[in-house]
Amino acid sequence: MKRELAETRGTIKAEKRGAERKPEKRILECLSKVAPGTDLRLGIEHIIKAKTGGLLVIGNSDEVLAVTDGGFLIDCKFSPFKLYELAKMDGAIILNEDASRILYANTQLIPDPSLSTLETGTRHRAAERTARQTGALVISISQKRDVVSLHFDGLKYVLEDIRVVLAKCNQALQT
Repeated sequence: MKRELAETRGTIKAEKRGAERKPEKRILECLSKVAPGTDLRLGIEHIIKAKTGGLLVIGNSDEVLAVTDGGFLIDCKFSPFKLYELAKMDGAIILNEDASRILYANTQLIPDPSLSTLETGTRHRAAERTARQTGALVISISQKRDVVSLHFDGLKYVLEDIRVVLAKCNQALQT
């Protein structure tokens, strides 16, 4: 099935030929996990400021564990600061389904390389393929460009910078 994907900062545009788009409920569920003010978003902001980049997988299903190799079992309560510290290592960080626990760190993701991807960087290619193969929410944080991409259900959503989001909120409140 050929897939076309176009992305715009802060919006989703996706087209799947021969398949229906997933319900908005899943989109809102994924976005609520990284909404401003959540611990996960705070951890992501720390990673952006540190310019380390990161690769986060939300969910520890059998499908997710099947594409991971190596790394360290952490199994501790989630905190933004722990996430930031663990992101200094090169590998992916695996969180449980509600992102309340950090399960593994420094794991290598090895999704099926035959899955097509429109991404160019290694981290972002692994994120898109892992999300497509496992059905999990996978978050890639660019090391150099301060771009945070959410991959899920064959879609890519690029988060707007928190300063832009807050400016829009302030503007909306004033009108």
